[in-house]
Amino acid sequence: MSLPFHIALRYLFARKISLVNVISIISVVGVAGMTAALIVILSVFNGFDSLISSMINQFDPEIKITAARGKTFDLDSTMLDRIANVEGVASVVRTIEETALFQYDDYQHIASIKGVDYNYSDICNIAGSIYSGSYRLWDDQGVPYAVVGADVASYLWIQTNSARPICVYAPLRGAKVSLNPDEAFQRGYIVPSGIFHIHQDFDSKYVIVPIEFASAVLHYGDQEISSLELSVVPGADADVVAAAVSAVVGDAFVVRNRFQQQDTLYKIMQSEKLSIFVMLSFIIVIASFNIIGALTMLIIDKQRDIQILSHLGATRDFVRRIFMRTGQLITITGAASGLVLGVLICWAQTSFGFLKFPEGSYIIDTYPVEIRLMDVLASVAVVVVIGFVASLIPVRKISEKNL
Repeated sequence: MSLPFHIALRYLFARKISLVNVISIISVVGVAGMTAALIVILSVFNGFDSLISSMINQFDPEIKITAARGKTFDLDSTMLDRIANVEGVASVVRTIEETALFQYDDYQHIASIKGVDYNYSDICNIAGSIYSGSYRLWDDQGVPYAVVGADVASYLWIQTNSARPICVYAPLRGAKVSLNPDEAFQRGYIVPSGIFHIHQDFDSKYVIVPIEFASAVLHYGDQEISSLELSVVPGADADVVAAAVSAVVGDAFVVRNRFQQQDTLYKIMQSEKLSIFVMLSFIIVIASFNIIGALTMLIIDKQRDIQILSHLGATRDFVRRIFMRTGQLITITGAASGLVLGVLICWAQTSFGFLKFPEGSYIIDTYPVEIRLMDVLASVAVVVVIGFVASLIPVRKISEKNL
């Protein structure tokens, strides 16, 4: 242990508590509080991030193929086989998606009709998101059924225990403009079997139906679809599989992974997190004035010690290192204490959930928390850097006059 560090340690943790020591302890507590707050807030944000991502992943496929130009494309069996045979691809589902008008009794709502293949449950875990009725797109006789988003069901006042069908109106492709609905729209009827609840973006938008029903209502061709949705085998890297699929389908198609399908949403979440981190960093800069004040008062209080050290041959740089080490000790002690406190708070919230949402106000009961190592390291690094820089300000004021 170097002599400046030893003296700094005695100044900070003196046996005899003085006003200056109390101020130094308050500085340590301030640094600890800001470090803990930064870790906790970022961890809560991570919890919401993971929660939203998990909900979105319930609906979005791992890989999605769409046409580079236009809304639809023709899929032949050869191309479907080539995609299915790509290493890492587990399932392939054809989908049709278009905007339509839905009517149930006297209620109407515009949403997206999404036609899917029989194996759609291999791609999307929508069956686990059903809260009313059941996930059923066909019965034993081949009669089609619809699975409706929660918000769409609310707008239409749909009852899954009723045999009343939903009337689907879709514009006739290529039809001339007409005021007569029978001439401008194709009409189809389908009975709702279940209501799903995933995320508001999906709940208010989609009605899931068999692809044959959607193709007939929308007047699509036999091979015409909107997209292909793929799942990958467990353990396979979706990005690697997406690259392989892209090489197979060529430039005429766009292949997106889950992140790319919701690119805007993920960028917004990351921007919000960065903004929170920057704002809290500015607050830490303001809180660092406690360190500056504590060191300034310590330098004034230890004038006699400085003079004694000077008579013993200590240089100005030596004295500066003493108080620099004191400021660094305040910062490191506070950052370490805040790190432990922040992690303990996050662990307690994860284990016991003592911070709860108002009952019935959200899909979960307690605030979600997820500790990420990089966020913890970044938080501690920012606090330490700001604290070390703050320690330089009063120390640089020590001149030959103080010796």
